[in-house]
Amino acid sequence: MKKLNLGCGENYLKGWVNVDISNKDIYGKEIKVDARHDLDKIPYPFKSNEFDEVLMKHVLEHLDDIYSVINELLRITKPCGKIKLIVPHFTFYGAFRDPTHKHIFSLESINYFKGNAKLISMKLRYSHNRILDSFGSFIINLSPKLYERFFCWLFPCQECIWILEK
Repeated sequence: MKKLNLGCGENYLKGWVNVDISNKDIYGKEIKVDARHDLDKIPYPFKSNEFDEVLMKHVLEHLDDIYSVINELLRITKPCGKIKLIVPHFTFYGAFRDPTHKHIFSLESINYFKGNAKLISMKLRYSHNRILDSFGSFIINLSPKLYERFFCWLFPCQECIWILEK
């Protein structure tokens, strides 16, 4: 299986093709990458139907044209391949703190830009703390619409996680 980690930053994954805009992070520290590419520049330097799995973790919120990016991900993903997108939830303090964020997302935002991809999973991650997450994510994912409408500002969560299938 061929796997692609787009916008890898410090999250280099062994066995994946790791891509970032530079081999340095925003502070100038060296990071390990397999290829460099500006993800706002389409087309990406990959063949059509090349990857079985594509990961884009905390990258989509930084890019200009979400629709073009999703179409490009669909182009480079094999039929029945998976695309995993992880973005900050709009209640997460980091969603607004980072001035390089161009978009904010709710769980349902994916329905506006997924194109003809099949949405096979959508969930919220409450926390990166395992204990809090095991309870919090379970509760908020029982009824995410109810959570986002009435309780999200009382108990903010961290991330939206979507898995698409081409």
